[in-house]
Amino acid sequence: MKIKRRLSRFLLHLFYRKLWVKIAIVLFVIVTISLALMWVLLINTSSRALKDSVLNNYKEIASRSAYQISLYMGRAEDILNATQAILSVVYPAVWKQETVLVELVLNQPIFMRAVSVDLEGNIIASSELGRGLKWEYPPEALLKTRERKTYISEVKILNNNIPYVTMAVPIKKMSQVIGVLIADVNLRGVWDIVDNIRLGKSGSAFLVSQDGTLIARQDKKEVLKKISLSSEKNVQAVLSGKTEAVEIADSYGKKLVSAYAPVVGLNWGVVLQQRQEEAYLFSGILKTQSLIIIILSEIVAVLASIFLGQRLTRPIETLLDRIKSISEGDLEERIKIKRRDEIGELIRSFNNMTLKLKQSRDQIRLSAVGVTASWIAHELKNSLMVVKSFVQLFPSEHAHKRFVEKFSKLVPEEIRRWERMLNELSDLSSQVELNVSRTDLNMLLSSTLEITEEKLKEKNITFNYIPCNEKIYVMADSDRLKQVFLNLIFNAMNAMPDGGSLTVSVDLLRNEGLNNLQRTVEIRIKDTGIGLSPGEHNKIFEPFYTHSRNRNGGMGLGLAISRKIVQQHRGSIDVESEIGKGAIFIIRLPAEIPSVTDV
Repeated sequence: MKIKRRLSRFLLHLFYRKLWVKIAIVLFVIVTISLALMWVLLINTSSRALKDSVLNNYKEIASRSAYQISLYMGRAEDILNATQAILSVVYPAVWKQETVLVELVLNQPIFMRAVSVDLEGNIIASSELGRGLKWEYPPEALLKTRERKTYISEVKILNNNIPYVTMAVPIKKMSQVIGVLIADVNLRGVWDIVDNIRLGKSGSAFLVSQDGTLIARQDKKEVLKKISLSSEKNVQAVLSGKTEAVEIADSYGKKLVSAYAPVVGLNWGVVLQQRQEEAYLFSGILKTQSLIIIILSEIVAVLASIFLGQRLTRPIETLLDRIKSISEGDLEERIKIKRRDEIGELIRSFNNMTLKLKQSRDQIRLSAVGVTASWIAHELKNSLMVVKSFVQLFPSEHAHKRFVEKFSKLVPEEIRRWERMLNELSDLSSQVELNVSRTDLNMLLSSTLEITEEKLKEKNITFNYIPCNEKIYVMADSDRLKQVFLNLIFNAMNAMPDGGSLTVSVDLLRNEGLNNLQRTVEIRIKDTGIGLSPGEHNKIFEPFYTHSRNRNGGMGLGLAISRKIVQQHRGSIDVESEIGKGAIFIIRLPAEIPSVTDV
């Protein structure tokens, strides 16, 4: 569970913090949807077309085989009709009829034997000379031929496993039926037609009679058993005269492809069937190959999405790094870019902006140096004149006790003032490296307030400290942060020369956003002093600005230094104030997430 949770956090971190991940995911989703649509529309359509092609092909095979069988039986009937015409000419000469019948059987191997019969059913002549005129032919043959119709019996099997049917045609002379020509037709040719239909390993083709009895099949044992297939759906359909190719299931539930066509004029039916997985093998191969191509395409899409995402965001990451270095004061370096697109234009514009910022900073620094030099010259000039006067008078006045007391007090005071002035200028101008550590903010504020407790009592200022109910930790340089608190407290003291009230409170704020664990600590230092005008709210943090609250004759650098230190701690400092209603200085710093041992 821990590994799963860490992995999910890592993936969420990548998604929310990395733009290239979002771009890659968008590109991947677009490609995936396109490939899925291609699979659904193109592959399925192609697969259906291939299946339809297989079904149509099988239907064509069944129809062609049924036509060949019809031709085979039709040829036998045509030969018998031609023979009866000859018999009608030589009728009633028996020996001539026998000659015709013998020639028929000898020249046409399709016929096994033949006889001519009069209308009473007596055999007149036979192709089997020397065997007599005994032949038990079906009575239906005589009845049907008297109606001028061709008779075909059911399929029979001789002892030597030869299939045959008995076919009879009327012998007509001068449009009158004068007799019947009866012959046994060998169906080996029909078996050959069925045997030549090859449908893979699982496929089979067979021929059924009008009652559903198996007539022909590759497996001759089943034919010899005269198995009835009348219960099969495809057999029932073909015997009803339908020609089609369908998908069915056999009695065992196996899915089959079946095609069938009736043999015209015989009420027989040709049926083909094969397992679907074999019949649609090429369709399955197409789907498998398409799936492999799609998977490979997805892999390529993932790699391409990652590559494109990183390529698109790499200049932005470089830009972010450069912005961070600029925020730290480095305006010298330029981003090298060769791209000519919008990102390239953005980088070049950023480089131009950086150059102008550097020029502006240099001008501001020169201006600040001028202001600072002017201010120092003014302050030092006044102070030096006082010191110079005392030094010049010292040889003549050193014997006077009062002069010596003034000298001993004023000169060291001015020197300390010079020293304080130089220290403040050093703090403001230099970038002091912070000695950061995990700091208990409540303890830091308590120790700071202990330092000022006596001074507050001297100034007749009542003090109220409201700590946070929770333990609060910040990553801070405790000495520099204490300097900020002292600056603000002493600033509040100066704003209340006749006494007043000072309140320091600490509160923990929870940030709204994706990461609810990120919190901010807010320190409020509120006094009941003379307050500030609206126009002074921003000016008081500027160097050398001496406002109405600054009554100690300072340089006006305390709040500027305080703001610099707070910003170095990734925080902010603001003021809320009105004239005569005091002021509230608000410091906000990022709080550390408490550990288990802190709870």
